[in-house]
Amino acid sequence: MDSLPQELINAIIDNVPVSCLRSSSLVARRWRRRSHQRAFNCIVIESEYQAHLWCENVSQESDGTSSLVHFAHFIDIPQWNEPATFGRVLKGLTSLTALWVFDTGIPDELQDRISRGELGKEITTLGFLFPLCTHATMMSLVLSLPSLKRLVVQGNGLTSGESLPVHPVTSRGGPLDRLLLRGDVNGVGETLVKSRFMSRRLIFDLSIPCAEQLIALSAKTMVELQLYGV
Repeated sequence: MDSLPQELINAIIDNVPVSCLRSSSLVARRWRRRSHQRAFNCIVIESEYQAHLWCENVSQESDGTSSLVHFAHFIDIPQWNEPATFGRVLKGLTSLTALWVFDTGIPDELQDRISRGELGKEITTLGFLFPLCTHATMMSLVLSLPSLKRLVVQGNGLTSGESLPVHPVTSRGGPLDRLLLRGDVNGVGETLVKSRFMSRRLIFDLSIPCAEQLIALSAKTMVELQLYGV
């Protein structure tokens, strides 16, 4: 077993079923890291209880397991009893590149920490599907992520609310790679136009406010346009 090249070990692990990764991590020390990289590449948290377990167990492991996570999905958590828990989970995800929020509440304190540069510096993909928060909170997150390249907003769980302070976006360079807006997205288009967001790929309902302005902003860089409701 020790004579196998690491490249071959990696290829074997990359092709085993996800259900077998726990077993493969126990084969030998050289199998452990790659097995964990695959097992923890994407995490799905579907309750506040799961979030607490992650903070108490995985994020405290000395081998840096939480830093292996690249994709995080929060699903069906409409309200947080302890709003700081969301931020505690994200704190250890230093390699996180994609954050998806499905029918989940977004605490205001998360926006505040991201706007101060404490979280989310490497996030390139942000997805909101029926987010449960104020419009100001969601858009403050969008505007505060310096590496953002892909934005998806679908459905409307947004509520009105006073504007929150937004960290000035000084390091976001160039247009988005992809912008998808579907359904009643409650002012998102207007905020993107005001902030002069451009995108190479635009996918949205033509009926959303500011649709024409979004197209005009991206006209020089756009390589794909998909319109619904035409």
